Amino acid sequence: MSTHLGALWDFIRARKRIICIMAPVILGLLYMVLCMVQLRQSIWFDESYSAYLTRFEYPKVWDLTAQDVHPPLYYFALKTWAHFFGHTDFAMRMLSVVCGAVAILFAYLWLKYKYGATAAITASALLAISPVFVRYGQEMRMYTLVLAIVFAATYVLQLAIDNGKKRWWVMYAILLALGMWTHYFCAFAWIAHLVYLLLVYRKKIFQKKIILTYIGAVALFVPWVPSLIRQTASVESGFWIGDVSFRTLANYVTESLVFQKSDDLKGWLLILVLLAIVTIITLAIASRKKLRMLLSMMLVPLLALILLSMPPLAPMFVTRYILFSIVSISLVAGVGLVLYVRSLPKPKARSKRKTVIFRALSVSAAVLVLVGTSAAGISSVYTTGNYNFNSNTKSASKELYDTIVTLDNNRHLAIICASPWVYFDMSFYSTKENSVYFMNETTKYDMGSLYPLRDSYTNRIDDLDAFIAKRDSFWYITSIDENGELETTFPRDDWRIEEYTMSKFNDFSDTYAIVKMVKE
Repeated sequence: MSTHLGALWDFIRARKRIICIMAPVILGLLYMVLCMVQLRQSIWFDESYSAYLTRFEYPKVWDLTAQDVHPPLYYFALKTWAHFFGHTDFAMRMLSVVCGAVAILFAYLWLKYKYGATAAITASALLAISPVFVRYGQEMRMYTLVLAIVFAATYVLQLAIDNGKKRWWVMYAILLALGMWTHYFCAFAWIAHLVYLLLVYRKKIFQKKIILTYIGAVALFVPWVPSLIRQTASVESGFWIGDVSFRTLANYVTESLVFQKSDDLKGWLLILVLLAIVTIITLAIASRKKLRMLLSMMLVPLLALILLSMPPLAPMFVTRYILFSIVSISLVAGVGLVLYVRSLPKPKARSKRKTVIFRALSVSAAVLVLVGTSAAGISSVYTTGNYNFNSNTKSASKELYDTIVTLDNNRHLAIICASPWVYFDMSFYSTKENSVYFMNETTKYDMGSLYPLRDSYTNRIDDLDAFIAKRDSFWYITSIDENGELETTFPRDDWRIEEYTMSKFNDFSDTYAIVKMVKE
């Protein structure tokens, strides 16, 4: 048997170069396949907001983004992507899928440079099957783009530190700025980099070239600073993020590992998660000095975000905002496992067989726990779909629209949404035959996510009386309150309800009233 293993090892070493080239490609493709399974699921509000901004020209996208809570780079990228690949849910979500594959490539390059090919392949494989990474690779948002930038910056920083060439520091400054132009929480990744530099290089970080790098990065971000200040004031005046509690942290761990709330863990899944936690902690402690950068990426953003969410500051703890911290868990586990195997002393001749068997079993058990946890998590991602842990809701906008089209029976009636929030989601599926509208007179255009509707004229009803005067009937969409009543009735008395259907599409969606209105 040892002869066969030796022959296999010789075969691998002889083809090491081609394996190193193909590994990130194969892992990237694996990740893309895992993501593409659900790219046609119903979009939810954050995604519909992203898609809605692509209707406007680039200067207008800049202005509208300034009224919300994020910087504009992702929206520019999505608009450009949609121009070439189309505006379908599958096409627009593919940007996130591709960015996720690019993130795997940069993670692989960084880890191969730092720890060698075996560690890079192992860690990148665990990254590719990370449940939370797959979940947000399916979403029309900026999270995987952030991850690609962060891993690229980490790789470039390592090159800059080791050879000191000016071009790497310039590239690092550009990546720092690009990260901030994509999502403000990239700052936590950059703080993790600084912590690593302080731990390893200490006074060397005060070199002129390093100081100029950060000054250059800040200078590249300056044009957006006025918008950042205005957005910060808006968030501090009231936002949807809840307070940090012990349950928040427990959910952070379980969402990261198996994409479930901590309260939902039971039976063998609970045991599997506990074993995964013990395995990861053990591997991290065993090689903590060699894993300083990875541990900084995993822990610093989390700890900093917790501290900055404490009173009197406004809560800002949102798991998906620090995706780079979450997926670093997979990298720590993968690299830690390889470093652990490398650190094992050679067994003595007398106890060699038993020692080899024991080590093989322990390493195999660790791999099974880590892979098994990821498999359970991906299954949960597929089961829950676009479930939002913060709001405990799951969008059903596509199902709602399809139901109306079915009820319409080719009459091609207008669909009027009582709520602009419902309109945002359903407008993505709107067609010329079955167009979705919202009413100007009942919409408040506060600074924030509804602001783009103020400058949208395509499906906005400015004169409701004139709009309905041309029609004998139309569909009216509203929600149902806890008493089973319409939350909002149609704001005209000379129309009555002809058809009335209540639809709840999953356990977490709202109950919608699909009402056919006709003239009295």
